[in-house]
Amino acid sequence: MRRALIGLLAVVALVLAGLGVSRLIDPVVHIPGIAGPVGATPLPAPPPAASPDSFPATGGRSALALWVTDPDSDWLSLAFGLRSIGVPLVVTTDAARATQHAVVLAYPRVSGRTVSAAASVALRQHVQAGGTLVGFEVLGAGLADVFGLSSVQEGAERQVLRLNADSAQRWGLDAPQEREIRLGSVQTPLRSVALQAVPEARVLATFDDASPAWLEHRFGQGRAYTLAFDLGAFIAGAQQGRRALWHEYINSYEPAVDVLLRWVKAVYREGQPAAVTLATVPQGRPLSVVLSHDVDFSGSMRHALDYARSEARQQVRSTFFVQTKYVKDWSDERFFDANGLALASALQALGGELASHSVAHTPVFATVPVGTGAETYPEYAPYVLSKEKTRGATVLGELRVSRFLLEKASGGKPIDSFRPGHLAYPPSLPEALQATGYRFSSSLSSGMALSHLPLQLSHRREGRAPVPVFEFPITLEDERVRPMDTALLPQAIQVAERLARYGGLCVVLIHPNVLDDKLRFQEAFVSAMRQRGAWFGTLGEFGAWWRARDGVQVDVTPGDATHAPRLRLNTPQAIRGLALQLPERWQAPAGSGQTAPHGWVVDLPAGQTELVLERRP
Repeated sequence: MRRALIGLLAVVALVLAGLGVSRLIDPVVHIPGIAGPVGATPLPAPPPAASPDSFPATGGRSALALWVTDPDSDWLSLAFGLRSIGVPLVVTTDAARATQHAVVLAYPRVSGRTVSAAASVALRQHVQAGGTLVGFEVLGAGLADVFGLSSVQEGAERQVLRLNADSAQRWGLDAPQEREIRLGSVQTPLRSVALQAVPEARVLATFDDASPAWLEHRFGQGRAYTLAFDLGAFIAGAQQGRRALWHEYINSYEPAVDVLLRWVKAVYREGQPAAVTLATVPQGRPLSVVLSHDVDFSGSMRHALDYARSEARQQVRSTFFVQTKYVKDWSDERFFDANGLALASALQALGGELASHSVAHTPVFATVPVGTGAETYPEYAPYVLSKEKTRGATVLGELRVSRFLLEKASGGKPIDSFRPGHLAYPPSLPEALQATGYRFSSSLSSGMALSHLPLQLSHRREGRAPVPVFEFPITLEDERVRPMDTALLPQAIQVAERLARYGGLCVVLIHPNVLDDKLRFQEAFVSAMRQRGAWFGTLGEFGAWWRARDGVQVDVTPGDATHAPRLRLNTPQAIRGLALQLPERWQAPAGSGQTAPHGWVVDLPAGQTELVLERRP
């Protein structure tokens, strides 16, 4: 009888569909008067690989020079990292040009195959005359004595790097996660060279077998540093998804990439007396805090309003990643209907920033097809059948349709940020974000990225061609430790205090499915961070500031006994609250800005700005 009834219902459904009344059984909720978006947004053609010699410079003669000895390497990931830590940068394949700068990074390898005889002579003379040279995977090229090496051997495989006590103290790296860095695993070790140092060379760090990993050697009037591994490949391995090296996926301090970039920044500031670097937090504050919420459950929309009201009372704003779920399926009810659209508008009216959390929130988003870029609401109807299977979803459909609907809720205000459900990350996501108009992503955990700083994305996450979209990794979230206000709060504050030492970013993710301990945690964390001087803002606010900062170009004329130092800044976009980290012996003239924990803070218009500095008494 039951089977007969099911069969009859199926026949009825087919008949209704044939009569054009399929909407009676349609799982899609139709919001009156809304359909779109108009037009198509297909993926752009694959871009050519970036060229070192055409990479935009962010500095002049006072900048650090990244001399690329092999363009077919991970130099782009290293360049992105150096820009994120605030180091003015010039990238070149010309050794003569590189040695015009006080500090030179020779990357990815120094060997007879990558360094010409003329370049070898230029590097030797550069160090002898007082310059600084950092070499990666140094195999010789006639420079062994410059780097303080007695022998080298290729092919070593490493898993761990340990700073010695003197190095940790010298650069202020005293946390356990800063002194010991996981470079690889048994399954995926990091390739390196095996170094033997002359007695005069100083060992800064060792590998797990106690062999040298970093060396410092004085030669002539200058210094040469050796790193026995490929720093760019290590950064790319974490941030492009090639290696999973974290100790903890979330809710922890995972600064491995940041530690290595901070070290390069310190070497640059030591070797370039006129170095001016960029702080990583608006207004020069100790750290940035971005509160965010994933609204991906039918009961979450109204609770989200309570979070927004709480934030208004504490005078902070957050970003609400809203799932535009208009299809009832295995995972949940459909909740983005006309009422859901109105609730999203109410979130914005309370001060919340709207962002996309996809349409389907499918667990298999990382494996769905890219799509055509012509997907529209309400015809686009992705259906989650189970944890392992979803029908009809595409990457472009999830991005463009959710953005279209949320812009209806925002009154036409652009939706700039995206976060996928389950942090599932398809290889095509960077270029798909670009194609559909997004500028910011928060799709990785800081544990995955091994960094608490933003990073720029690349085509298919291959580290070869830049995509103008920035990723902001998540540091703290609500699903692993409950109750949050008692079990997680002390750990969260400790992590944030570590980030405050170098201007890290703390993105907090809380699902507003309940209030209780989650809301209490957020309110207590906001109070604690305010006491520590944190900067608060939405992801869009921080992202816009970061994009402007990323384009700032810095050059310095040191001056002499009769001429004051001059700082020249080129800012393609106006930027407020940019903190400049000056040499210790220099200071800003009175009334030209304000001092802050991480630098001298200025507001800059678009275009060229020249500032005259003063020498400290």
